[in-house]
Amino acid sequence: MNKLAKIAILVLTTLVATSSASAAVKQPNFIVILTDDQGWGTTSVMIDPLVSDSKSDFFKTPNIERLAATGMRFTQAYASHCNCSPSRGALQTGRSPAALHLTDIIERLSGPDYEGDKMIPPQHVSSLPPQETTIPELLKAHDSAYRAAHFGKWHLGGEGPAGFGYDESDGPTGNGPGGARSNLPDDPKKTFSTTRKSIAFIQEQVKAGHPFYLQVSYYATHAPNQSLAAMREKFRDAPKGARHQNVPYGAMLSDLDTGIGQLLDAVKAAGISDSTYIIYTADNGSVPTKDPGNVNGPVRGYKATVWEGGIRVPFMVVGPGVKPDSISRTPVVGYDILPTICELAGITTWPKVVEGGSFKSVILGDGSADVKRPSNFLVFHWPHYQLQKHSTPDTTIISDGWKLHYWWETGQVQLFHLDKDLGESKDLAAEQPERAAALKKMLTNYLSKVDAQLPVPNPNYNPETDPALHQSQGRKGRNAGQENGAAGADD
Repeated sequence: MNKLAKIAILVLTTLVATSSASAAVKQPNFIVILTDDQGWGTTSVMIDPLVSDSKSDFFKTPNIERLAATGMRFTQAYASHCNCSPSRGALQTGRSPAALHLTDIIERLSGPDYEGDKMIPPQHVSSLPPQETTIPELLKAHDSAYRAAHFGKWHLGGEGPAGFGYDESDGPTGNGPGGARSNLPDDPKKTFSTTRKSIAFIQEQVKAGHPFYLQVSYYATHAPNQSLAAMREKFRDAPKGARHQNVPYGAMLSDLDTGIGQLLDAVKAAGISDSTYIIYTADNGSVPTKDPGNVNGPVRGYKATVWEGGIRVPFMVVGPGVKPDSISRTPVVGYDILPTICELAGITTWPKVVEGGSFKSVILGDGSADVKRPSNFLVFHWPHYQLQKHSTPDTTIISDGWKLHYWWETGQVQLFHLDKDLGESKDLAAEQPERAAALKKMLTNYLSKVDAQLPVPNPNYNPETDPALHQSQGRKGRNAGQENGAAGADD
C-alpha cells in the first residue's frame, strides 16, 4: 500500500470514529523534546527520590528541573532501544525495533561488527519503511488543521521527515550536523539554531490558529563534546562531584538545558501552556565519560548495551491536567508516546501493529495507573555487535520488576530483580530457575510473534581472527557487562 492510500484509509477510519462535535474542541499541541545519548542520571533532577544518585552531583540542568517541577517524572522510563535509529523509529511509529526490523543504526550493515564474530547479525532495514504510520500522519488524519515539524537529528534515512507527515524539517539528517566539523563557536551541536527554528514554528502556528506537533531532536549530548566557551569556563571553575567531574560533557549538557529553557519560555510567551503537552526524553543512554562514576547514574552499562545504563533514560511530561512535581513508578517506553498523543488528541483508533500503550491515565491521574499494551512486558532486542563499545548480542525482557538477559553467543541467561538490584549485580538465574525459564519462554514467544530478526551462529568462526578479541582495549569477558567500553563518536 502506498503512502497516499494509507493516509486515505486513516482519514476515513478516523472520520467514522470521531463525532462532529469534536471538531469544535480546541485540539492540544504536542512538543516532544528528544535528546541524544543522555542517560538516566545525567540531570540535576533527582529522577527517583528513593535513589539519591539518580541526580548528578556536578552537571546542572535548571530548565530540566523546571520540567520536573511543573510536571510528572517517571522513575522507570526506557528508550525503545540502546541505539539511535531504532529508538527514533519506534517513537515515530509506536512499534518496537524488533517488529520494525530496525535494530541497529541505518548505516551500519557491514564491517567488523558484522564479520568474523561468533554470531552473524541480521541485516536490518536501512531506513524507516515508508509504509509505516507516524504520529503526525495520525494527527492530520484526525484533524486536518494539525501542522507538524521535525527539527534536528532524524537519522532514519529515506526522504526524511517530509515523507512521514512533517510540513517542516531539516531533512534526512544524521550525526553530521552535530559533528566536529559543524562546531560553531556560537551554536555548538546546533542546539541554539535548532531551538530558534522550533520557536519560530510555534509562533507561526499560534498566529495561524493551527494545533501542532513539534519534535525537537537535539544533537546533544552525542559525541563529540561541544559547548560555548563561556560555559566551559564556568564548569572548569565549578566544584567537582564525587561521581561526576567531566567539564566538556557538563558544559554541553548545560547548553542543551539552555535551549530547553528557551523553548519553555516560548510556550509560555505564546500563551499556550494550558493547551500544550511537552514530553522530554532521550533516545538511549550515554557513552562512557571520564568520570569516577557511571555518567548514567547508579546503573550498569552504557549506550549500545541493554543493561539499564543503555536504555533507562530521563522521561518527563508537562501539560494540562498533569500534576506539578509528581512522580510515577509505572514503566513507560518510547513507543508508548504515539498512542498517548493519539488518546490525548481524541483519537480512538490507531494501527493494530502499534505495540505501545497510552499513559494518558497515568499523567492525568496520580501516576499509579498501568499502561495497557498488547504485551504486559517490555523487550529490548539487540542482535548485533558494537565492538568499539565491547557490546555483544543480548536481548532482554522486563516484567513485574524482573529482568532477564539472553546472550546469543552462549545461550546463557541472567536474571536480575530490578526493584532490589538496580545495578544488575546479582544474577539470580540459578536461584530462581522456574522464573528464568518462564521469562525466557515469554521472550522467545514474543520474538517469534513479531518475526524478529535473529543472529545465527557463524559456521566459519575462528577465535584467532575474532575482531572482538583483537580490540586494542581488550575485553573483560564477552558477557561481563561491557561497562568499560570505549566512548566512540559513532552511533
